[in-house]
Amino acid sequence: MIRPGRLTLSIKDVWFVQRTSLLMVLLAVGLGWTVDLCAQQLLVTDIPSPRPNGWIVDLSGTVSEEAVENINRVCQEVNERLGREMCVVVVPSTHGVEHRVFATNLFNHWGVGKPGIPGAPGIWRDNGIMLFVATDDRQAWIALGDGIDGPEQTRIVQQIIDDVVLPNYRAGDGNSALYEGIRSCATRVYSVSDLDAPATLPSVSGVSASRPVRKHRRGGPITWIPWMLGGALIGGVGLLAAGRYYMRYRPRKCPKCSGEMILLEEEHDDQYLNESEQTEEQLGSVDYDVWACLSCENVQKIRYGKLLTRYSKCPKCWYVTVLKVEDVMVRANYNHGGKVRVTEDCQSCDYHRSYTYRTPKRVQSTSSGSSFGGSSGGGGSSGFSGGSSSGGGAGGGW
Repeated sequence: MIRPGRLTLSIKDVWFVQRTSLLMVLLAVGLGWTVDLCAQQLLVTDIPSPRPNGWIVDLSGTVSEEAVENINRVCQEVNERLGREMCVVVVPSTHGVEHRVFATNLFNHWGVGKPGIPGAPGIWRDNGIMLFVATDDRQAWIALGDGIDGPEQTRIVQQIIDDVVLPNYRAGDGNSALYEGIRSCATRVYSVSDLDAPATLPSVSGVSASRPVRKHRRGGPITWIPWMLGGALIGGVGLLAAGRYYMRYRPRKCPKCSGEMILLEEEHDDQYLNESEQTEEQLGSVDYDVWACLSCENVQKIRYGKLLTRYSKCPKCWYVTVLKVEDVMVRANYNHGGKVRVTEDCQSCDYHRSYTYRTPKRVQSTSSGSSFGGSSGGGGSSGFSGGSSSGGGAGGGW
């Protein structure tokens, strides 16, 4: 495993800059603190490949020797039995680069996964897996090779992120997050049901296991300021959420007779919703509250759109019931661009639209390229076999 002693950056106290807003940075300047805004971003070419000595790179210094040993054990066992390549990468931060983009470019720079033999039974082409974590950003991403980034595999790795990686990090156990996460990739994505490696780290499964203690960061007596400002920000968000909850569920008076109104249960309010509104609720794109007056039986229907939804508003019926699906017809490579077909179907009316668009061809990075560039692995000096990824996978934050 590669574990450098220090990652040199030109920002004084990177953690402070990443965890605070621009207002906090301006406050720091006003107090006379030194902030170098010309920070050197981490490039994919700055991260050394773990091959051939192991399968994990830790630039954060947060992974224990026990976790390193067992991660290498799982990855080596998968490689020897199936000929497939998995790796784990832990960095402090990507310094503003989207984590999916950074992980994908690093994946392609190393060429994780064997390209395989097209059409050969039981062999997937571009079958590598990378578990990528940025500890200070509190983000994790599982990158999948082009041969295993179908809907089912993507669903599985999202479950691994949500059910294994993130809960362990939230509990303060990054070692288990990494080990159990990469082991779950072997058992659930590669379907290896009889791994010799243990299900959990030996120290965690033992009676005396304990969660690791988070180390204090340097910063002197001023480090309480971002915590205070962060607490104020969280408190403000909490007050907004509480206010929104109160405004939605506060006691209501009937506008007709001033009598008391009650909020109907979900199973009873459907009779006041039309078919399209019921469809919105079933899809989870919109939620409706129905209030009924106990005196005059007046009914009020209030609409609440969801902030995060995969559905969009239909240009024909105007309900939030349009599902857009993208299907890659031609994958982009270093020789030509790609082609994607997009279909839009409304779940409420007969609206349908289908069109295609083209994506640019992939660009190889040079040694002096930016951190956004990847390069074809090709099984060269990286020690991996030359697999590639188009950005498939899943991730989340804790």
